[in-house]
Amino acid sequence: MCNTIGGFVTRKDDYGHLMGQDLQDTYKHLALDYSDSPYTKALENGQDRYLVFEGRLAKPKQSEIPYGNRFGGTHNDGLPCTLNGFIACRSDEVLPEFYVKSTPEYPQYPEHGSVIWAVEDGVKRKAAVYEFKDKRFVPYTEE
Repeated sequence: MCNTIGGFVTRKDDYGHLMGQDLQDTYKHLALDYSDSPYTKALENGQDRYLVFEGRLAKPKQSEIPYGNRFGGTHNDGLPCTLNGFIACRSDEVLPEFYVKSTPEYPQYPEHGSVIWAVEDGVKRKAAVYEFKDKRFVPYTEE
């Protein structure tokens, strides 16, 4: 399991009301239909499972709004990034988009206690919790 956070994200404040929906709805809301998307393949194979990170970043200054040059930014990423700061939703939702830069030289670790949720067939369960001391997610077990 990966121990750093990076790439394109949305915030719980903006997306939380949608979390726990089935993969098909999540796919539409987050424009996960990009080239070579594992989500497209999962839907084609009848799978209905995805993971959601929920937590704060230890170095939030490594995140930014991914503006392209049209909006005064420097990003030139392809779809599904719109380069305007919003996810290219395939639904009626309007969701802000952020880019979290995480590299081997400057890793972006989540805060202690951050959670990875597994959503399967629309049912959400806690799958892993981040242990900052060990810098890794550990499988969650109910006590």
